[in-house]
Amino acid sequence: MKEWTFKVFIKQDGNDVFEEWISMQDIDVEERIRARLDMMSVTKTWSRPYFDKIHGTKHIHEIIIKFKGRQYRPLGCFGPGPQVFTLLIGASKKGKVWNPPNAIETAEKRHKLVFSGDRRYTREYQPRERDTQKTSEE
Repeated sequence: MKEWTFKVFIKQDGNDVFEEWISMQDIDVEERIRARLDMMSVTKTWSRPYFDKIHGTKHIHEIIIKFKGRQYRPLGCFGPGPQVFTLLIGASKKGKVWNPPNAIETAEKRHKLVFSGDRRYTREYQPRERDTQKTSEE
C-alpha cells in the first residue's frame, strides 16, 4: 500500500521538470531513479542513506541515488497536502558541486511558487513510458 504520493513541479509552459530531467539520463539511471521513487512511495519514514534535508535550507530535501560513480539528487519538498512529496528539480552532485549549479536556489524558488496557492505549478507524478529505442550507450 502506498504511503506517499509524488507530485512534480510544472513550468509555465506546462512541462514537468522532473520528467524532462530524467529523460535526459541513461536508461539504467532512469530505471534506478524510478525504482527509488517506487520504493519510497511504500516506505513510511524516509531517512539516510536514501533521503536527507539540504542543510542551510528550511524546506528542501534530497533523494539520494548513487549509481555508477555518480550521485543523482532529485530535490523536493513535503506537501502541498498530507503524505505528498513534490519533486522540484532533478540534479546531480559530485563532492560539493551541484549540476545544475543553481539547483538548490531553483528548488527554493519553486517551493515558494508551489505554496503560493496557484495549483498550476504542480500535478501528480505520472512517469512517462520510456523510449525503448534509448540505450545506455547513447
